[in-house]
Amino acid sequence: MKILLDENVPEPLSEPLTWLLRGHQMSHVNKQWKSIKDQQLFDKAKRYGFDIVISNDSQQLYDSEICKAIQRSGRHVVFMESSNGSLKSLAAAAGALMHCIRNIVAQLEKAETQRIVIVPMLHGEPKYKPYDPRKEAPSPMWPRKQHGDHKPSRGSR
Repeated sequence: MKILLDENVPEPLSEPLTWLLRGHQMSHVNKQWKSIKDQQLFDKAKRYGFDIVISNDSQQLYDSEICKAIQRSGRHVVFMESSNGSLKSLAAAAGALMHCIRNIVAQLEKAETQRIVIVPMLHGEPKYKPYDPRKEAPSPMWPRKQHGDHKPSRGSR
């Protein structure tokens, strides 16, 4: 499938998306039609054979003229939802897109008619668990601390 990233999708996201969607053609609007109006984007996407447009502006769905342009194009559109323009919001939106983009594209490949997909951003605080290996081993294989140095355990003999 040919996938077009709208200009509101940061260009650096095209590299991991290309890697995740190997076998699909990925292009960013800024490489072809920088500063194109949203209504024109969907007409051009159709004319140039793009199957999917990925956008970070789900507010387009609240503009009747853009909705008509999307509908006319017949292109699938994937909207990443973000709450504001902050880096934290963008990271949450990008993380959600990365998590499900392969499943979305697989489903769109099977669709016989146009689909609009809305990807809600990740919510809550990021989840991770930091370890201080001097106090707690991050895994059972982590070397034991002996005499102030980290040395692997000898195991049972």
